[in-house]
Amino acid sequence: YRGMDVSPDQVVIGAGSQTLYQLLVQLLGRTRRYAVEDPGYPLLTRMYEQQDAQVAHIGLDDSGIDIDALEASDASVAHIMPSHQFPTGIVTTAARRRELLNWAREGDRYLIEDDYDSEFRFDTRPLPSLQGMAGPNGPVVYLTTFSKSLAPAIRIACMVLPQSLLARYRRDFATYANTVSRFEQQTLCEFMAGGSFTR
Repeated sequence: YRGMDVSPDQVVIGAGSQTLYQLLVQLLGRTRRYAVEDPGYPLLTRMYEQQDAQVAHIGLDDSGIDIDALEASDASVAHIMPSHQFPTGIVTTAARRRELLNWAREGDRYLIEDDYDSEFRFDTRPLPSLQGMAGPNGPVVYLTTFSKSLAPAIRIACMVLPQSLLARYRRDFATYANTVSRFEQQTLCEFMAGGSFTR
């Protein structure tokens, strides 16, 4: 649906996006500077600050997050909503997506592609994801939730880790219990496999 080449090993399930955000800060490190869009989702700034991470607020232009301001921010992680930015609704252009991927490929940098409502496309075909453009070894963490598409009470979100982070994730989180029950995961799996989610 989003043009992504993903192995099951790359998918991490959590009880909502906030749970996965916190895991990401632990995985990527609190000593990094995290860039967030401005205006953006206020919870992100609070969450990163509560995790003792530095935050850089980066403005937007008509093409998406300001790439020059991002370069100047000294951030090494950019948390962006390229398919439908909240609250402006800006869709990041193809040219800006390429610029973001080029930025992330320089040094130890990552893009967090927050795709929280990507299913809702009424006037265009689904946009290709940054993760799909970057490939399974690219510097993109893809994150989405089923809260918007199914129901807020269904606390299931998932992220797709790049291959480069899998070994570190297995080492650091091997003892963590999953925050979503097996029953709910299997029910959602059947719902998707039978075509009900697409319908």
